Amino acid sequence: MQSDSIDTKIVQDDLNLSYAQTIQNGLFPKDRHFRKNVKDYFVLYKPQNIVSGDFYWLTQKNDVIYFALSDCTGHGVSGAMLSVLGISLLNYIIQKNITHVGDILTELDKKWIETFNNEHDGQFNNDWMDISIISYNTITREFQYATAGGEFAICQNDKIHLLKGNSFPIGGWQIEKNRVFKTITFDLQKNAKLYFFSDGFKHQFNNDNTKKFTRKKLLNLLQSIKHDSMEDQKELIDFVFSTWKDNASQTDDMSIIGIEF
Repeated sequence: MQSDSIDTKIVQDDLNLSYAQTIQNGLFPKDRHFRKNVKDYFVLYKPQNIVSGDFYWLTQKNDVIYFALSDCTGHGVSGAMLSVLGISLLNYIIQKNITHVGDILTELDKKWIETFNNEHDGQFNNDWMDISIISYNTITREFQYATAGGEFAICQNDKIHLLKGNSFPIGGWQIEKNRVFKTITFDLQKNAKLYFFSDGFKHQFNNDNTKKFTRKKLLNLLQSIKHDSMEDQKELIDFVFSTWKDNASQTDDMSIIGIEF
């Protein structure tokens, strides 16, 4: 009888996770949203355990397209709940009269901290998120980016460049009392390709758990496949990840998203 009860609980837990996955995936941009806003793209999204602490976000406001990729603390259900919070806050903030992406992150940081700040006992939750956000004006071609602990790569002039902003994340215990995230403008050329990634790929161990894939290997991989179609790039990256990992457990949630304007 006890075994039957355990089996029933396992089945129910799996159903709950599957339902949570449906809800989380429902919040992500759909294919039609990407097709409307960018020239080409791919999404390679691999949760470590059904639901994920990684999330991606895409919206358009007037002539400006906004895109973000974030990696929240943890993975599984706890990470997924933080990702839902992050998406909700971004959807709220984008309605404000904010024109610089760094200011979006500054506001996101304030709202994130307010969410976890317990006014009764003064305690502060140490949950945080790394995030990279960009904006692209389809008329003026003005390109902005800002990061909070995140990073992303751009391919133009036939080379891969790594772009970073602020090193501290959204939320968490930080030395800075009043964090302000800077907006950086960049000369985005026609047909430039942008690659956003969470830590999951570069931190993935190989089959005998002795080596991580590393950022350098990831950038070299992107450099070697930059002329392929976005769909082919997705398949190649997925193949390299699976081959590197082999029979090892997946280390973390893994997301890589390529966008071409």
